[in-house]
Amino acid sequence: MKISHQETYHHQTGALDIDTRQLIKCVLGQCTGLLKPRWNESKALLTTSRVIGQLLEKHRYTYNGMINTLYVDDVKFLSSVAHIIFEDGTVNWGRVASLMSFGAAVCQYLRGKGRDDCVDVVGEEIAEYLATHHTDWLVKHNSWNGFVEFFPVAEPESRCRNIIMSLFGLAGIGATITLVM
Repeated sequence: MKISHQETYHHQTGALDIDTRQLIKCVLGQCTGLLKPRWNESKALLTTSRVIGQLLEKHRYTYNGMINTLYVDDVKFLSSVAHIIFEDGTVNWGRVASLMSFGAAVCQYLRGKGRDDCVDVVGEEIAEYLATHHTDWLVKHNSWNGFVEFFPVAEPESRCRNIIMSLFGLAGIGATITLVM
């Protein structure tokens, strides 16, 4: 029995839909403190949690300002925010991460208001948007493995090497300037 490309695609997208929903809910759960990280987490979850945490830290004031202007008790507004993020037709991992980090900020806000159901509600809204509008893009870009590849963790040795090489470069420029003067 031969499996068609269409059957393979439907199998891929079904698995992607499940993975997306689980991943987003785990990340949001960790960001709100409702879920604790486990020692054997997938690379996709570790990477997504790291990236979302960094974005939350960097854009906390912007997100809080946006949340204060929105009626966040009904999370249906998230699909409107998502449409705005992707309205020019450009889809990339940075925009996907931005949507998820804004969702994490909304979850933190709602959790502070006693809404512990926020992870499921917000996670479902974001996952549904991505599944409805960007499944083809996610499949084409290696799904969440593509996210891991796009946001690699720099090895500590390579970071140190880059810093040291930069310092040597600056020292060389400084020495050249001193000799010229």
